[in-house]
Amino acid sequence: MALWTNHPNTYIYSGFLDIPEGDHRVRICRVAVEHFTKKKKCFEITLEVSGYRGKLWYHMWYDPEKIVECEKVFHPFFNSFGIEDHDVSHYKKWVGANGAVNVRHEYRGYEFEAKYMRCLYGKRKDGLPPWCDATYELNMDFLNSMPF
Repeated sequence: MALWTNHPNTYIYSGFLDIPEGDHRVRICRVAVEHFTKKKKCFEITLEVSGYRGKLWYHMWYDPEKIVECEKVFHPFFNSFGIEDHDVSHYKKWVGANGAVNVRHEYRGYEFEAKYMRCLYGKRKDGLPPWCDATYELNMDFLNSMPF
């Protein structure tokens, strides 16, 4: 992955930085809904991670015929992100909410991949450092070694 700046001779190549395992502050940057039957929905939630450029994706299934099972997933999510309106039809209001998740890595055939595991709330969430944006480090030695 390359980050281009204003000048075409300078760019930052960083590769794709993995999100380490552990507890992280996250922010909802996108929510998409897929309808599978008349009632069953899947919410695809894209999360930005504090201090990293990588993102996490999480899928939550909603089936009104299985409310008890859905509440087990949605209740920790709403608590972590401070969402007071528990009506899932108002999902567009979730964008921008800050929360916390515990990240675990999973082996996917040829590499380890960050996988969102569960939402955190209460003392465990409050103990995390405040939100910080991802940093782009400019490696001047690398840039000076370029032939142009």
